[in-house]
Amino acid sequence: MAKDEDIEKILGSIIRELRLSRGLSQEKLAELGEFERSYISKVENGLRAVQFKTVVRFAEALGVKPSRLVELIELRFYRN
Repeated sequence: MAKDEDIEKILGSIIRELRLSRGLSQEKLAELGEFERSYISKVENGLRAVQFKTVVRFAEALGVKPSRLVELIELRFYRN
């Protein structure tokens, strides 16, 4: 099983991929999710652990269902 750090990196890379695929800057995502821009950077780089309620906020800001975001995390987690 992967370590907690791996989960944080997986979540960060998925958030970055979804953000970029939607043409959003870190600043715009921060605005949509009511986050600080520096927080977005730390999450995308796997430097911050994220509570589930924050995963839900990211999903909403990215325009995906929270269940889809969790599914993407799960698929990548078990692939590694």
